[in-house]
Parts: sequence; C-alpha cells; structure tokens
Amino acid sequence: MTTEPLPALSFDRPVPPAQVNRRSAREVFVTDHTRLGPDEFALAVLVPHDHPLWSDQAAGRHDPAFVIEAFRQAFVVVRHEYLGVAKGTPSAVQRLTLAVTEPDAFRAEGTEPLRGVVKVRVSRGSGTFDMDGDFLVRATRAATLSFAGVLFPTESYRELRDYQRSRRAAGGAEAPAAGPIDPALVGRRDRRNVVIAPAVAPHRYPVVVDRSHPSFFDRAYDHLPASLLIEAMRQSALRGAAEAGLPTDATALVRVDLEFGIFAETDVPATCAVSVTGRPGTVAVSVGVDQADVRVAGGTLELTAPDA
Repeated sequence: MTTEPLPALSFDRPVPPAQVNRRSAREVFVTDHTRLGPDEFALAVLVPHDHPLWSDQAAGRHDPAFVIEAFRQAFVVVRHEYLGVAKGTPSAVQRLTLAVTEPDAFRAEGTEPLRGVVKVRVSRGSGTFDMDGDFLVRATRAATLSFAGVLFPTESYRELRDYQRSRRAAGGAEAPAAGPIDPALVGRRDRRNVVIAPAVAPHRYPVVVDRSHPSFFDRAYDHLPASLLIEAMRQSALRGAAEAGLPTDATALVRVDLEFGIFAETDVPATCAVSVTGRPGTVAVSVGVDQADVRVAGGTLELTAPDA
C-alpha cells in the first residue's frame, strides 16, 4: 500500500458545472483545486453513494472507471483555470491508461460517498497535451492514470468534423442496436446504464446509444463521447470475462489501456468486438469499437475476481 500526504482541500460543494464542461450539478465531481507546482495540481473529487451511473454496481464497490471521469474533469479545470486555455476549446483524448493499484480503496461503505484527491501533472506541446497522476483515497494511492490528447482551434475542429462526416455515410452496413442486455450480465442494476445489446455474432456486441442518458450526454455532442465508448468496451469485456469463468457480480476492473482514433459518429451503428486471454482469476480482454468497418477505439482491459 502506497501512501502520501494530501493537500488541504474542501469536499463541501461541487464547482459550477460550466467549470468542467457540464450542465447538471449532479454530474460535477470536482469540489476544490489548487496548484502544487508549475505543472502539478491537486483537485478534490466526490461522487455520491447514490449517483445513478457511478454508484450503479452490482458488486459492493465504487466504480474504478469513475477515476477516468475524475481526471477528465480535473484536466478541464486545470487547462482553463491555470493554463490559459480558452473555455470551449475542443479537445480529444488519443491514449488512456488506468491502473487500479489498491482495489480495497474502492470498497463501498454504506452510504458514504467516494472522496478522493487527483494529483496530476500536465505537459503541453503545440496543440497536444499529456497528463498523468494519482488518485488518492484517504492518502492511499488507489489508482494511477495517464492520457494524451489534442486541443483544437475551434475552426480546425469544425473543418475536421465536416471532413470526417463527408467521408462516412450515415447508417453503415450493420443494423442499429436492439435493446440493452440484462443489466446483471454486465454488473449493473439499472437497465438504463447498459450500453451493449445481445451479441449479433460471437464476441461482437452492438453499442446502445441513448442520447437522453443524463451522464453520457450531459452536454451537446456531435460524436459519441469517449465515456460511452469506454463503458461499452468495459461491458463487452465483462461478457468476455464471464465466458472465461469470472463471476460478473464479483469481477473488478484493474487495468485499462486504450487508444482512440477518429471520432465516432452518432448516426452510424457501432459494435464492440472482444477476444479473451488470461489465467485463472484474471483475464485480459482485447476489445475494439468498430463503426462502418473502421476501428474508432480499442485496446485491452484487465479484470479480476478479487476474492477468487
């Protein structure tokens, strides 16, 4: 177990939604922030025990994938409040790695919210950024995360999106997804949080897109958000892990290594393809999101049964 001192930060109330590119206060998890050094920052984050998405786990644990959203919000705050990036500047993640270093830090304790501190280091190039850091729970390093991406001038972003849409006809060869699968099959309780449909071929799951979902679509998007793609890959990986013998209701995400290519369109059916390797008690699932025969995101997710 690795511990380190925590900066003095408040968990009393979330920052204004606009500060993290959100509309609803329910989707804001950053509560305070401070600068630790020229390129290092600390932010307090809190997710309520009853959040509709991030606390909707069949197992008695907080969702470690929340760390990805915590870092996303942290970066939005840092780039606007400390790095001088104009609000509304479009961005996109290209590579993302999450490693859960202390699974017990995510155990749910009754109605207690998950409180943590994101300590992050940011470096910027010409239109690019790299971010890495730790997620601390009660001074314990519960997870590490890094991602790299790009920042777009607004006009360049519009030109890129127009070009991508012009080269990809809406619809595609595959039919739109049917309704979501049984929540219990992907470790969920609320059907609305299920984002894959029954397999249309072995190890191939259509992505279910609900543009009224209060978390995945809390603001206007002209593409499928990375959070939805990540959840589709995670749920598809859970199906693969179940087929490899891991119990879905006790399986925990311990590592994510993903890359994102072109933007995923909202009007083109998408599917997740998975393949499984591993050893007893742990599996590594290769997963990719395909849209109109183009891979838009993919990588590897590692899952384990902690009590196996």
